[in-house]
Amino acid sequence: MFSNNEKEDSKLNDLNDDVVDRSEFSIGQRSIQQSIKNSRMDYLRESKENSSKSRPYFIFGILIVIILLLIPAYSYFQIYVFPPRELALRVEDKEYSRGDVVNFIRYNQRISEDLGVPFQVGNSLFDAMLTLQENELSYQLAPKYGISVSKEEVDERFSTTLGFVAFNASDDPNLSTEDKVNLDEAKRQFINKIGVTEDDFRDFIKKSMFRERLREVVGQSVPKLQVQVHIYEIILFNTDNQIQQKIDRELKAGDPIEDIVMRYSENPNKKRDLGEIGWFPYGTNPELDGLLFGLDKDGNRLLPIRETTSPRYNEEKKWHSYIVVNEVSEAREVDEENMELLVHRAMTLFLNEERKNFDLKMVLDSDIFEWVNKQVKMSSLLPTPTAVSYDFSNLPGN
Repeated sequence: MFSNNEKEDSKLNDLNDDVVDRSEFSIGQRSIQQSIKNSRMDYLRESKENSSKSRPYFIFGILIVIILLLIPAYSYFQIYVFPPRELALRVEDKEYSRGDVVNFIRYNQRISEDLGVPFQVGNSLFDAMLTLQENELSYQLAPKYGISVSKEEVDERFSTTLGFVAFNASDDPNLSTEDKVNLDEAKRQFINKIGVTEDDFRDFIKKSMFRERLREVVGQSVPKLQVQVHIYEIILFNTDNQIQQKIDRELKAGDPIEDIVMRYSENPNKKRDLGEIGWFPYGTNPELDGLLFGLDKDGNRLLPIRETTSPRYNEEKKWHSYIVVNEVSEAREVDEENMELLVHRAMTLFLNEERKNFDLKMVLDSDIFEWVNKQVKMSSLLPTPTAVSYDFSNLPGN
């Protein structure tokens, strides 16, 4: 049996042993925790270092992917987005893009092809840009000359141009719902075939009508009575001075011009027209106007009445032409055909003069020619002849 002191010493020793054990456990636990903490820090540090090392490669990979995605996008914009938006024509603040020009050409292209005629690209680019410019000039000049075009007039021309006169009846209250739907559908299909929006189509028509109205105003300045020459033509397949001298002698002798034509002209159609070309005022034949109406310093005619001109060779028909002014009228009424030519000439001169008062720009070069030609050929329903490029220098507004 243990005494009380021995029991207390035993308990104290057990307690000390327990404290020692617990202390050692705590030290071991802290050691493990420190080890885990150190391992985690090492892992994070290594991960950070690895991430820093791999980041440039990751960024480089992203850049490569972006570049690969941008290449087709850039090509798409270069081919389909940028060219149609490039400036082709400007009249003051009004600009027309390449796409606008193509739409205008397509409008004329569809009209031509609906008639079964293959569209001739040829000079269509220049013709289209010149027409757009003149239409816009006329539209901007309209207020100055009191010219207006109503919406109803545009609607009527719109329907007539489409070839559906019945479109004018689409607002008729007596028209059935079914008929209205059919008319609207027919119009929609025709517009889609042309390849332009209805608003663009109407704008083309409206401004062309302004040009027509301005042309009428300008045409009023052209006199209906003018000096005119009565022209005949004698044809020879080979030049012959002796025959020309005989003709001149007979003309001076007063022989009827018709008889002389029948005796000497080798024109296969001479029996039909007896060599008569017709009556012409100044301005209808620019190549011959100077000769037919010109005077020398003494006031004498450069081409005397009833005397042949020097022979002019016709490359297409392979013959030589001798022109004769048989008579002159100081005041003869201009016929409808020649009046049309004179009004056209007056309009051209008028617009050329007005161009000086406008800020104009027209972009015409081989690049736009090739691009527009390609777009027109792509939209053609019939075979389209390949256009031949030409010199674009010295053009109006260029």
